[in-house]
Amino acid sequence: MTSVPATGIEVRQAGFATLLVDSGRQGTQRFGFSESGPMDHDAYWWANWLCGNTPGTTAFEVMGDADFVSHINVQLSVTGPSADVHVNQVPQPSWTTLSVKEGDVISVKADRPGQRSYMAVAAEWAVESVIGSVCTVSREHLGGLTGTGDALQPGDTVAMLPENPRLIRQLNKEFRPDYDLTAPVSVVAGYQHRDFTSATTSLFYNSEYRVSNKISRMGYRLSGAAVACRSRSLRSEGINLGAIQVPPDGQPIVMMRDRQTLGGYPKLGCVTLLDINRFAQAVPGDVVTFRQTDMNTARSAYLLKLEKRARLTGGEA
Repeated sequence: MTSVPATGIEVRQAGFATLLVDSGRQGTQRFGFSESGPMDHDAYWWANWLCGNTPGTTAFEVMGDADFVSHINVQLSVTGPSADVHVNQVPQPSWTTLSVKEGDVISVKADRPGQRSYMAVAAEWAVESVIGSVCTVSREHLGGLTGTGDALQPGDTVAMLPENPRLIRQLNKEFRPDYDLTAPVSVVAGYQHRDFTSATTSLFYNSEYRVSNKISRMGYRLSGAAVACRSRSLRSEGINLGAIQVPPDGQPIVMMRDRQTLGGYPKLGCVTLLDINRFAQAVPGDVVTFRQTDMNTARSAYLLKLEKRARLTGGEA
């Protein structure tokens, strides 16, 4: 393995939270570890593609206004629904490959506070994985720069070895992920939907819900029409990404990347893989609605997205 120098990208300002993420601890939930991974996998995937990185390469997940200092000559990219990027205070385009030099200051923020941006770097990252991933999960004290689940702090430097310069890539607006929340979020009903009456189910799908301020990488609590369930609690069972749990107060909670592995609240269904990234970029105060779809339709829509992405990128999906 090529030796990696003790220099790379330094965090000057960390914003609300700047984390190291990769594709997550897949296949480890049965051992009690959360799946983790980027909250918006689409933006994360495209950031790495724009840098010519292989899928699953480490990247920065930024919430809030963050500043970085590059101690290397390297290429990078910044993505996100409202990502705003400057180099040495000069505005630069997001969703494109940027070349920075040693000493350059990269500023990343989102126009809508609370949304997440992703900064990928065309380099070999010198970060040790923990349980198969570098993903930062503070609740489990796993991952990140130190391996103990801590978010990045001002002064932290992630050591990197730059890759050779590559062609500049750009993703035009018409090909970027759709983050419009006016369209309903698709949900596949789970087998526990039988515990909810048809009237209750109809209420859920015909109501507007506001994203509360009680949101985290574990889950998003919604505020709106209370959903009653005939079963108040169940035996604990595995929780899927996007599962919509209904606690006793009837206010739904959508489970996200850092969710616990087991839970006992009844579940109305599950947000589809096609829509979970769009939903993940919602911020407190946003209004969302839901629509029911069937498993085969949801699967076909997701596979179609991957096929379109593969055609656009020349085979990578």
